[in-house]
Amino acid sequence: MELRIEEADKDMDPIDLYDDLREEDMLEILGLMHHPRDAVYMSYATSSKCYSVRDEYNTLYCSFGVAPINGTNIGSAWLLGTRKLPNIKKFFLKHSAEKVDDLLQGFDYLTNFVMRSNKLSIRWLEWLGAEFNDCQYENYLSFILERK
Repeated sequence: MELRIEEADKDMDPIDLYDDLREEDMLEILGLMHHPRDAVYMSYATSSKCYSVRDEYNTLYCSFGVAPINGTNIGSAWLLGTRKLPNIKKFFLKHSAEKVDDLLQGFDYLTNFVMRSNKLSIRWLEWLGAEFNDCQYENYLSFILERK
């Protein structure tokens, strides 16, 4: 399998992602009182940078990016995957870190919330060196990701 991380196609990738969104990501979005379709499309639309992982057949595995938080020098990081993402988790962990360094450019740090049961996302954030804290949302953690 030949995988690549490339700049996301903000018109087409949301369609492919929403059609095959991982259950864990869908539950995380619903738990924050958003509709998954709206969250997927807004993630791409508001991002200053976002990337997608695809294979040689152009199959989408996930997208991740950062959206500026208005009035601050802080970015809101996000990762949303298709049901195929667990099949490439080693590739993703190994190769996404360099893109995350790019996402951090221009921001003091990145932050957001992750559902405690979203183990794949938590492992990715841990791999990147994120710090976790309790937050105002039940069953969620806030995280901060800074430059290493």
